[in-house]
Amino acid sequence: MPQDGRVVARGAAAAQLQAELTPIVTVGSTATLTVRLVRTDAAAAPGAQTPLDDDADRIAAGGPVTVTVVPRGLRFLVGARRSRLVRLPSGTAAEARFTMLAVDRGPAEVTVLVRGDGELPLATVRLTSEVVGSDDHGQAGLARASARIAAADPLITRRPTLRIDEEIARGRSILHAALSVGGESHRFRIRLADKARLVADVRASLARAKEVGADLPAAERADAVERGLREVGARLADHLLDRRARDLLWAHRERLDGLVVQTTGETELPWELLVVRRPGAAASDADPFLGQFGLTRWLYDVAPPAAVRLSTTTDASTARPATAIASSSVVALGSATAVGEGAAAAMRNGAGVVVECGGSGGRAVLSETFLATFSAELADGSPVDRASRRAREAARAAGEACAIAYAVYGHPDARAQAA
Repeated sequence: MPQDGRVVARGAAAAQLQAELTPIVTVGSTATLTVRLVRTDAAAAPGAQTPLDDDADRIAAGGPVTVTVVPRGLRFLVGARRSRLVRLPSGTAAEARFTMLAVDRGPAEVTVLVRGDGELPLATVRLTSEVVGSDDHGQAGLARASARIAAADPLITRRPTLRIDEEIARGRSILHAALSVGGESHRFRIRLADKARLVADVRASLARAKEVGADLPAAERADAVERGLREVGARLADHLLDRRARDLLWAHRERLDGLVVQTTGETELPWELLVVRRPGAAASDADPFLGQFGLTRWLYDVAPPAAVRLSTTTDASTARPATAIASSSVVALGSATAVGEGAAAAMRNGAGVVVECGGSGGRAVLSETFLATFSAELADGSPVDRASRRAREAARAAGEACAIAYAVYGHPDARAQAA
């Protein structure tokens, strides 16, 4: 069973993250995840001259890091901790065990994150398992994955970020979130009792908002559609953010450019549509959407490249499915691709940047303006976040109904390289 161990860190490695899990588990039984931090030779060698960052120095010196486990299809036992503070002792490995209950039949997965002081992990691995109806499967052994622990990418850590660790079991979603902006950080948790229904309701609301301007001239269409989207985005912000998070976004709205949504795999909710508004006030036409700040999405278990290739697949008429990806290329997903699931699959299959229209079930009508502008900006040397912002502006001016809802996955500072 394939397992993912991807590095979301750069620089010298102070240690290695290792994890192992039973690849098949019976529904209703428990599965034990074993996590180890093992010192690397370079970090352990006396007098090593390899430069490390603050987090790596601390790990090498035996300082603590936080190990966090995020399950899907499995859930923690009542009272169990999802995070542990771990120190790497000299000359030996540090080990932590997490016990989870198998609740959803079918594919399950566990993401293991190692964090220092910041929200961007120093390393992450993803282990997949299969939850079956009986123990008559005859498979033994352990699924294993590993990744090096090293300095987090400074081009990401210095940006405003919204971090989402999502646990899902029995249709219930728990969002363990953190907002970092303007030198302030706030951690909070949101429970979604029926995420599937919420996503369906949001998509239906987006469809209704787009229909409002369907028969209007382009000059009027954008304003009419955006008023409907702003109502959706304001309600969604109230649903997905607590009061402190909404207050922080408003207080630091001048510092939100280049915002990155970091996530273990939450790709269904249209974070770009969340409206930033004055605390206690109704949304106004002047209130921005998060997508207007050049928002990009970062999946923890892939490492998007800093250079990407442009190709004809950025044109909506030739969009490809998520399983037909050229490594490090810019990809616009086809209309048959499920929103979110396709983006994750495309990134894990080697795409450098993925563009999709949230809430539409794939490629939307009138998508040409966004994609053409996005490609042109990249070709002119703009980084992904700037290209995203300018593409949204051009699409809004053209009355494109999906302009705000586009999701862009990749490194925010990635630039196009010559073919």
